[in-house]
Amino acid sequence: MATERRYYDDSYTTRFSGDVTAVGEHAGRPAVELAETWFYPESGGQLADQGSIAGSRVLDVQVDDELRVWHVVDTPPSGAALACELDWARRFDHMQQHTGQHILSAAFERLKQAPTISSTLGAERSVIEVGIADVDWRMVQAVEAAANQVLWDDRVLVLHWTDAEGITKYPLRKPPKVSGRIRVVEVPDWDWSACGGTHTRRTGEVGAIKIVGWEKLRGNVRFAFLCGGRALRDHAWRTELLLDAAKRRSSSERELIAHLERALEERDELRKKFTALSARLIADEARAAVGSPPRSVAVMSEQRSRDDVRLFALQCLEAGAPWVVSAASAPEPTLVVGRGKADAALDLRTFVPELLAAARGKGGGSPDVITVAAADAAGANAAFALARDKLAARAG
Repeated sequence: MATERRYYDDSYTTRFSGDVTAVGEHAGRPAVELAETWFYPESGGQLADQGSIAGSRVLDVQVDDELRVWHVVDTPPSGAALACELDWARRFDHMQQHTGQHILSAAFERLKQAPTISSTLGAERSVIEVGIADVDWRMVQAVEAAANQVLWDDRVLVLHWTDAEGITKYPLRKPPKVSGRIRVVEVPDWDWSACGGTHTRRTGEVGAIKIVGWEKLRGNVRFAFLCGGRALRDHAWRTELLLDAAKRRSSSERELIAHLERALEERDELRKKFTALSARLIADEARAAVGSPPRSVAVMSEQRSRDDVRLFALQCLEAGAPWVVSAASAPEPTLVVGRGKADAALDLRTFVPELLAAARGKGGGSPDVITVAAADAAGANAAFALARDKLAARAG
């Protein structure tokens, strides 16, 4: 006989006596089946309960293809009237998220005629995908206000059991996914959903509903939201960071964005100045390295960005170097090889296979300039030595 699922009508029992009716495995882990249970198995987008059975830890609860409820445990217990206890903090958190999701989904439908396509109640945050093309913070505020007003009304949820014929009298947001006995969760004057999950007795127990982000997806919008204790904890750390950041800028939190925008503008301006100054310094270094009359240049740097390695090589060529080998071992092991206009017969691409093998990297380029991204510092050094020796031998 299948396990009697008591959580359908009672989400608040956390301790009970359970009789093991079968010992087996689920997905390769030890598991037991009970005659009746208040443990919720993962389903409908809601995570499973955890807890203990006679001292054995309940790690997961799952339903198999035969609709048997398996309590995955670290050590299988056996016997009758075993002490079972749910992790109430986890259960109540899930109840808050699931009840909040019903209320939030109904708010989108009532205010924006936007149906919920799918929902997932995650371990840290939950998401609903809503059939709406676009969104902004003003819309979010309106939906949140409507949803939270339902919480503040502290409405009593009502559970109904019905069947395929009786279900037609309920204004469900979407058709039921099950047949036979169907459980309807009613939030009075707000929402009716066919649902087998665990819920709070009253809307006020959800505490708060807060949308914390969204993204466009498949022509819809997926919203991340938090309810109850999760919303409070999220608000706590965000407030702490906001106030701390504002304090560091000697401003109020409402002025923080303006201060940050000014700081970003200052950073961008300083970056432009730094880039221009760096380019001038590299040009000066290149001219000094080439000298007069112009000579070939081979420079291996311990620290130089990939862009600066290339800029140095190009500046050397502009200063009249017959050829240049510029490389750096960090932060991005890189090699750049260039030839001057006097040696137009040389196609540097013929060097690429050997240089790639030495560098254990990848790259390529034109007849005039090639670039190699090395696997590591050793690869960059090996490719540098190879390119330098080849060009020096060619010059004779």
